[in-house]
Amino acid sequence: MAPGPVPRSGRERRGASEDLATEPRPEPVGVEPAPPLRVLVTGARGFIGGHLLPRLLSRGHRVRAVSRRAGVPGDRAARPTVVAVPAGGPAVEWRTADLTERRTLEGVAEGCDVVVHLAGRFEARTGPGLGRIHGTGTRNLLWAAGRAGVDRFVFVSAVGASPDGGAYFRTKFEAEDAVMASGVDWIILRPTIVYGPGDHFTTAVVRLLRTLPVFPMLGDGTFPLQPLAVEDLGDALVQTVERPDLSRRCLEVGGPERLSFVRIVRIVAEKIGRHRPVLPLPEWIAGPASRVSERLGVPTPFGSAQLDVLRWGSVIEGDRNALREVFRLKPLPFEDAVSDYLEAT
Repeated sequence: MAPGPVPRSGRERRGASEDLATEPRPEPVGVEPAPPLRVLVTGARGFIGGHLLPRLLSRGHRVRAVSRRAGVPGDRAARPTVVAVPAGGPAVEWRTADLTERRTLEGVAEGCDVVVHLAGRFEARTGPGLGRIHGTGTRNLLWAAGRAGVDRFVFVSAVGASPDGGAYFRTKFEAEDAVMASGVDWIILRPTIVYGPGDHFTTAVVRLLRTLPVFPMLGDGTFPLQPLAVEDLGDALVQTVERPDLSRRCLEVGGPERLSFVRIVRIVAEKIGRHRPVLPLPEWIAGPASRVSERLGVPTPFGSAQLDVLRWGSVIEGDRNALREVFRLKPLPFEDAVSDYLEAT
């Protein structure tokens, strides 16, 4: 019997020293080339979308990419090049839509087989709040998918999504509920913190290391994270699109190691050659300091949502990592993967 959905429970802090990278590699799932599908991707100009689109194209799928801003011919964001696409392959069909405005989604999913919903924000300093972006936006997209007869709806949430979390995690949880209650066949992926070229995680660490004489650290920095390479998440997402055996599952995916944040900062500092002493900041001052820094245009470690991630620790409870158990992928170790792009910067 296939394992059931990941329990939707509270967070459990894990030891930062646990290392899963030395576990034996599982036998990979034989993912045969799937029939070409029409895949709608929201948040297509975002970090994860920019890595997913070329993977889908290289598998022969036709991609309809949705963005809040119009595509421009030759725009690098409109033509991701993270993964080479075979010559003569299908081009991306770009659509402009605002998920918080249902009228802009009329017909957006027509003719599509699968929707991959990536659109979201950590914070909403201007424009619609997170409740509209994650909650209303997801419900509107489900409405469009239902009207179009879409076969599958894939939603990328986050490890830590909970009704008791901060605004980001609470609204992600509410969006999950909307997906599960819909009449569309669904899959929910809950990744740990994702990193890679163009991310919002290592990029912030690099900026601070290069800008400030000290690195501002939340507390002692020993809280655990389980960083997931965007390449691994992209490969798992391709399987959610193609594999018919995956249905109505909530799956948590993460990297192979649980690392303390201070260890991650030291690894990044080593790769870029910028070692800095750490300045511990108590939790009660970290949030206000970040908000003031943002208003002044001064580099800041993280916004309030990222601080929530650091406070809770972005790790999978127990050892049931769907990246290995379900997708049969061996996740990339953080130090190896991050070296590939940081040493060249």
